Amino acid sequence: MVKYREHIDDVHRVEVDKNKSNYEWRLDQSERLIDFPKKFWDDFLDSINQNDFITYPYVYQLKHKLAEHHNFNNTNGIFLVPGSDLAIRTMFDVFVKPKSNVITTSPCFPMYEVYSKLYDSEFRQVPYEEDLTWSIDKLMDMLNDDTSLVIIANPNNPIGDWVPNMKLRDFFIKTQKMGIPVLMDEAYQEFVNKDRESCLTMGFKFANVVCCRTFSKAKGGAGIRVGYMVSNKNMMNLISKFRIMHEITGPAAKFACHILDNYDIVEKYIEDTNMEKSLLVHEFKKAGYDVIGGHCNWIHINGEDDNQKLCEVLDEYPNVTYKAGAKIPFDNRKNWLRMTVGPNLRETDFIKRLLEIR
Repeated sequence: MVKYREHIDDVHRVEVDKNKSNYEWRLDQSERLIDFPKKFWDDFLDSINQNDFITYPYVYQLKHKLAEHHNFNNTNGIFLVPGSDLAIRTMFDVFVKPKSNVITTSPCFPMYEVYSKLYDSEFRQVPYEEDLTWSIDKLMDMLNDDTSLVIIANPNNPIGDWVPNMKLRDFFIKTQKMGIPVLMDEAYQEFVNKDRESCLTMGFKFANVVCCRTFSKAKGGAGIRVGYMVSNKNMMNLISKFRIMHEITGPAAKFACHILDNYDIVEKYIEDTNMEKSLLVHEFKKAGYDVIGGHCNWIHINGEDDNQKLCEVLDEYPNVTYKAGAKIPFDNRKNWLRMTVGPNLRETDFIKRLLEIR
């Protein structure tokens, strides 16, 4: 028997062997639902060459473009990772000690708990209230000398609520005084209204705060696995000690740069998606469904006894993949249907049929 860390016996992972590239409508993982414009794609294909594949990647152009995109003075506060999932893991690498505690909300992104178990820490959660918000005061009451990390997904996955910075200020101040690192997971921040403040620069104002973003959601690059972390120089010095040899691949870096160079396409997608979501929430409610909207690119719908019919309708469409069985706090029904939203979704035949069966 090989020696290993026995505490990982409690970790159970599931590998999904399902090629989704052939599905026209991928409603299960919050990906971009429509193709990029043909010119965008053709221009990218014209820009790549063999050197992007046979040489080690050059990523500094992407860091400079990110700094310009976010109006940073330099690239010192940017740390690239192959997807924001590795940003989360990096925070555990740097800060989480065995037998310490990690605090987040309930529910949350499942990988928070997976990493907490892998790093032999106590996983503690602040529950959502009946109005689908969580209490910052309750979270602060849970902080103690054994807290090694706090993670807040803002907007939250899977609920979709969003907390403005002004409500987080006292929390940032207290955790900074206690020396507790905070990760603000902003995977879906772009879908929040433009005039609402992000936590992206909180790491420049508070010594303990790190923010992470991804190219997988609003930016439409889930397949390239590119994410980034933003914080102050001291935090970046610590985090960079765990940098892998080459953060991302050359083709991925070039595609991410191409997205930033054509960000008007992303902004149009965000605008159209948010409009589509508002209309879908209205139409599903009008049809008699319980609906939860939120600030991300999905909705939850529940038709109670008709939920089996929802799945039966969607199963008739071989080009559609979806996520059923979602659970919402304070709701005993475990069969909510979570549906990724994108432009023109209302025009599909399967959505029209879902609206008709109630």
